[in-house]
Amino acid sequence: MSHSPPTTQSASDHDGQPGWRRDFTVLWFAQFCAITGFSLALPFLPLYARTLGVESPTEAALWAGAMSSTGGLLMAFMAPVWGVMADRYGRKPMVTRSMLGAGVFIVGMAFVNDVRQLFALRAVQGIFSGTVPAARLLAASVVPSSRLGQSMGLMATAQFMANSFGPFIGGLLVEQFGYGPSFIVTGALLLFSASVVFFFVREKFTPTTTGGSRGRFVFDPRALLGTPRLAAILLVMLAVNMAQFSIGPILPLYVETIAGPDEPVARTVGLILGAAAISSAVAASVGGRLGDRIGHRRVLLYASLAAGILYLPQAMAQSPLQLLIARAASGAFVGAIIPVGMARVALITPIDRRGYVFGLTTTVTTLGNAAGPMLGAGIAAQFGFRASFVFMAVAVVASALWAMRTDRADDATG
Repeated sequence: MSHSPPTTQSASDHDGQPGWRRDFTVLWFAQFCAITGFSLALPFLPLYARTLGVESPTEAALWAGAMSSTGGLLMAFMAPVWGVMADRYGRKPMVTRSMLGAGVFIVGMAFVNDVRQLFALRAVQGIFSGTVPAARLLAASVVPSSRLGQSMGLMATAQFMANSFGPFIGGLLVEQFGYGPSFIVTGALLLFSASVVFFFVREKFTPTTTGGSRGRFVFDPRALLGTPRLAAILLVMLAVNMAQFSIGPILPLYVETIAGPDEPVARTVGLILGAAAISSAVAASVGGRLGDRIGHRRVLLYASLAAGILYLPQAMAQSPLQLLIARAASGAFVGAIIPVGMARVALITPIDRRGYVFGLTTTVTTLGNAAGPMLGAGIAAQFGFRASFVFMAVAVVASALWAMRTDRADDATG
């Protein structure tokens, strides 16, 4: 058996599998349906918690933050495991596993009668979930390397498009039928998405023979810290994800404080999330193409600077409309960050180790997702809702400046 070194299996050697356009289109549709399902219910966890016996708004924010953080931490721990499994057994099984796992446990959330039960199901969901990184990895394995930036942008567009109207529809469902049915619809959409991938997406998978990922099932920081370019990318994505997810637990409660007495909070939150998602969806496609033209690193770093600065007007919003405009502007730059970051990671990673490295990338970014809700809710509980936005502005801008310095130093040393 031939044992060629992993570095010979570079991204430039991958020309896509036959019929890749069809398979990518089906995968895009399945991911769109899955994210639509998530966005119907999960944004309203703080309000759902208040129907389960949590009366204080700040306590509800803390519960919602703990749910998101615990599920995120478990997802971060499992990501390298699922990445190694993808390298060994294929990317497609990991996509169906993530959608099925999330769907089953989210349906269960509709039937809880205590906030602790909701917490437990949200935590276990994190072990089996992870639809976004799994779908990205499958897409990167199907499409030609020359289309990586474009495909990552389109996958991000699916995510943002789903988030653009999912929360609004979820808000309408909550107002008409309550929180339970929105979780049932979410689970049904995830199970449908898993079926679409299982029956209609084809993958020509050849297990790795180089041993690049063999024997590795846990997070190894040396794999990241030993590559300054990868570390710089992940630093920015860590900070941006942390900032984005820090607002989730407090956004409905923040809107309550600045909305008029007759404004429907759930519907207003849905509109704000939808506006940000629409701007991100447009920017994702544009950002991917722009990165191909002027460089993924440049787009990544400057977009992160702009996204961080735009957290400040969110902290100063005096009405839901002002908050909507500020989050939509910030969302446009966040949308550009995701595809260029993932495309750059894919291009600097050998194909036969891509599952493992994508898993490590997911671990790092998911740690941001997990830390964000608890950090945002904790700051809000101590210093008020507006302080959370200010803190995240400082964190994102500082990380972008540090990454610029590190990246330039790496260039100078060759």
